[in-house]
Amino acid sequence: MAYLTLVKPKLFYGTPAWHPWTKANIGKMARTQNKALHFIYGRHVPPPQNMKMLSVPAQLVYNDLLLFKKSLCGLTDYNAMARIIVGRVHRGDDPQHPRLQQPPARTELGQCVFDYRVVAFWNAAPPALKDCSAAQFPSKCKAYVSECF
Repeated sequence: MAYLTLVKPKLFYGTPAWHPWTKANIGKMARTQNKALHFIYGRHVPPPQNMKMLSVPAQLVYNDLLLFKKSLCGLTDYNAMARIIVGRVHRGDDPQHPRLQQPPARTELGQCVFDYRVVAFWNAAPPALKDCSAAQFPSKCKAYVSECF
């Protein structure tokens, strides 16, 4: 409980906007998370699955998908679909959920922007996750992300 109230809000504050896209920065966040858990639990830290916690990369994906779903439902002022193009349905795709196309990005830094990053995760998500309401989305998304990572 101490981790969820004292450490996690500070560690993941604003991650959809400022995303630690390098492996070094993600590693630093993971080390900070591990230090906090060792400080709280002592020498024997329970596994993240027992604490119902997500790993740092999984938490970053969860935060991105949550902001994207909120923007699609109109719960935020951010228009996530401003730069994202709805593509055509390919063979094997669900006609109800056409694939989204990533906005153009010329540099590696441009590929780390929220709009570019979230499209791959959204396209890989199952249709049941895309169809659920904004109220049901956090629990379903957490279960989906914990399976993937």
